[in-house]
Amino acid sequence: MEKKLSKESIIMAMLNASFTYSAGAASLSDIADSLGVKKASLYNHFTGRDDIVAKTTEFCADYMRAVSFIPHNIKEIVQKYPAALAFKGIAKSFFKMHTQEPLFQVYTFVHTQKFFSAKSAAVANESSLKLSGQVCQILELLCEAKKIVPLPKSEILDLGKRFSAGIQNLLCDYLVERKIMVMQNPASGQGELFALPESSSVLKDLDSLTSSFFSKIE
Repeated sequence: MEKKLSKESIIMAMLNASFTYSAGAASLSDIADSLGVKKASLYNHFTGRDDIVAKTTEFCADYMRAVSFIPHNIKEIVQKYPAALAFKGIAKSFFKMHTQEPLFQVYTFVHTQKFFSAKSAAVANESSLKLSGQVCQILELLCEAKKIVPLPKSEILDLGKRFSAGIQNLLCDYLVERKIMVMQNPASGQGELFALPESSSVLKDLDSLTSSFFSKIE
């Protein structure tokens, strides 16, 4: 007897198959097999593979909109710690957040598909702009708390754009490292795949980037 299907379970199966094989190589058979159903059952929820990819992209867009670089206790953090130390902690939490399911698969799907799909490229761009804006918000709070030198709005915008670009580049490198670890540890089991031992040179690069950035304004 086939398992009960839902659109969301099919989308998650698409994300998992894309994570393993790439979105372009993930087939309807891969999706159906992972769900323990017949391929024909997928057509009860989607018109075909292109429809699944489109709806998966929409799901990823909504999911990424809910992801925030700014922690809920940002005002407390800004008051309690020096600027560079505060930012290092925030950025590392942001990186580790992206190794959790399903954000790891969501991010990988979008940033792979952005080279082939205008919609995925738009989702990636929206996420980048959001990160830049949130970095600027934190810089403004640090200015208000006198943790960094006073900065005009134009300079905050420029610094936010450049620093967030560096963060995104390192995040991609970090997730490549983590994905390689995941693919090399297939016996870890779902729910444990992303709880592998932490040993990343990228996090050291993140520390260096942050220290260099704040040495000019702290």
